[in-house]
Amino acid sequence: MMTLQNELLAAISWAAQQGWTPATGGNFSARTEAGYLVTASGRDKTRIQADDLLVCNLGGKMLEGNGTPSAESDLHAALYRLDPTIHCVLHTHTVASTVLSRRFPQGIKLSGFEMQKALAGNVTHDATITLPVVPNSQDMQELAEHVRNGWPMPWGFLVSGHGIYAVGDSIASCRRHLEAIEFLLTCVLEESRWS
Repeated sequence: MMTLQNELLAAISWAAQQGWTPATGGNFSARTEAGYLVTASGRDKTRIQADDLLVCNLGGKMLEGNGTPSAESDLHAALYRLDPTIHCVLHTHTVASTVLSRRFPQGIKLSGFEMQKALAGNVTHDATITLPVVPNSQDMQELAEHVRNGWPMPWGFLVSGHGIYAVGDSIASCRRHLEAIEFLLTCVLEESRWS
């Protein structure tokens, strides 16, 4: 049986293999009884190992591990405090999410895409849904406030000019949300080339 740690490491490795963690970017976490497991700052996600994960409490304080949590670890903590149904946060940096979040700072509308059904609560491609975009800030308290103001965001959100924060009630659902969001954003970006 796969442990939480191994499942998180597999999700990180998978995201890195997609090219979604350039220049050691991105951070990844999963809720635990003590708080959450999170990637240490500056680690190469293509070579992720167990000792690259830290244990933090829900206040963001490191309890175990070698290294330091990234500043964005505080946003993970804020998400876990905000919504007890969140059990995983996967944050990546992709071209589509970076470009489109700058182009559509009020949110990215999606309609007619079959892949919308991969996002929890969606049962038809006919619905129009919006991927939320929040303003970027280097101040994690300010960024967390932007997220709180836009909540609920059941699949996650984009940070303008930054990337995707996918959330889920399990690592598997979070992976599905991340993959679906990235696929949908790539479709929108491709369509924009033809309009």
